[in-house]
Amino acid sequence: MGELLTVLFIATVLFVSGLILAFTGDDKGRKAGMILIAIGLIIYLACWMFTPNNDNFRLRNETIY
Repeated sequence: MGELLTVLFIATVLFVSGLILAFTGDDKGRKAGMILIAIGLIIYLACWMFTPNNDNFRLRNETIY
């Protein structure tokens, strides 16, 4: 669980810094901000999809009793 929280923290830092750059920077900062926002959202999506307790997305079709 600690690894997942670490990756979520990194995604949060990327996402928030992207928001700051996108809305306060110049044209070059906006482009970098949008890239950071996209990377942060992709990492969030990957964490959500590969969370072990998520019943909607499992790598194997096995039932755990």
